[in-house]
Amino acid sequence: MRKSLMFLGDSLTEFYDWHERFSNYEVYNLGISGETVEELLERLPRIYKRIKKVDYIFLMTGINNIAMENFNILGYYGQIVKELSSNYVNTTIVVQSILPVILYWIDNNLIRKINSSLREIASFNKADYLDIYSLFLDEKGKVINNYLLDDGVHISIKGYEIWSEAVEKYLESKIISSPLR
Repeated sequence: MRKSLMFLGDSLTEFYDWHERFSNYEVYNLGISGETVEELLERLPRIYKRIKKVDYIFLMTGINNIAMENFNILGYYGQIVKELSSNYVNTTIVVQSILPVILYWIDNNLIRKINSSLREIASFNKADYLDIYSLFLDEKGKVINNYLLDDGVHISIKGYEIWSEAVEKYLESKIISSPLR
C-alpha cells in the first residue's frame, strides 16, 4: 500500500503540485491561499472528518500572519501540532520552518526567531522539524532572490524544487531508518 502525505498550509503549499512531485504517494494538498494560523486551527475538524488516516503531515503556515504584522502565532501553532498529533496518532507530523521573505517591513531575523520556537514546539509534541528556511539563503545569509517570485513571498519553480527535494530527502531518510512493516 502506498504511503500518504498531507501538506497543510497557505498559498505557498497550495500553489505547488505536490501530487505530481510525489506521484509514488497518495497526496493531499490542503493549502489555502491567504489562510492564517488561526484559520488553519479552525479548519482542522473538517480535515479530520475528511481524511481519517495519513502517514506524514507536512505543516508550514504563518507567513500571512507575519505579513499582517501579527506575530502572536506560537500558541495557535502549538495547538495545531498538538491536535494533529492526537487526531493522527500513528502519523509523523513534520513542522516545516517558515521561509524567508524579501519585504521591506519584515525582518527575516524575526522569522528566524519564530522558526526557533517552531522547532521547540515540534520537539515538545514529538513531531519532526524540517528546516527549509536555511535552504533559501546563500552562503552570506542573504535570501536567494530566484527562489522567490517578484512579490518577495511566493515561491518560484526553483524554490519549489529546493523545498520538494528537502521533503524527498526527509522521506528517504525515514524510509531507510524505519524497520520493515
